[in-house]
Amino acid sequence: MTSRLGLGLVLACLAVLALPALALGHAELVGSDPADGATLPTTPYTLTATFDEELAAAGSSIVVQNSAGTIFAAGTVSTADDKVMTAELPHLPPGEYVVRWTAVTVDDQAVEHGSFTFAISGAIAAQPSIPEVVPGDTGGDTLVAIVLAAAAIGAILMFIYYRGRR
Repeated sequence: MTSRLGLGLVLACLAVLALPALALGHAELVGSDPADGATLPTTPYTLTATFDEELAAAGSSIVVQNSAGTIFAAGTVSTADDKVMTAELPHLPPGEYVVRWTAVTVDDQAVEHGSFTFAISGAIAAQPSIPEVVPGDTGGDTLVAIVLAAAAIGAILMFIYYRGRR
């Protein structure tokens, strides 16, 4: 009975460790050109945002806007690399610009949002951006992982208990 309980606990622990990794597969921004807070001397310019996972063209997008909210450029997943989004920047007047992105992963359709800033010469240097929080996008995955782990542990312990009573 003790060895079965030990085996059950080991399996339950493995389930707890494996489930969150599966549930939390969001694409993360790993780099951009221009970098967050950088200043470009001039445009036109091809803006790129590189992610750590393959992105779905449907739903993934990138927009470039000024502080007033006017959109100057938009783009999506690159045809050459599905971990990269690009946007062709036209001639932009000096100032600060915000790049807002939405990344949808190919494997599980998880959605992640974020932003970064850059400036065109003549503007005050851009301040680092504060990550954008979109209600309902990230907290649900953790809750799902916890519920699934608890259910798995409960099922394993019930199996061991009833099997040992035979």
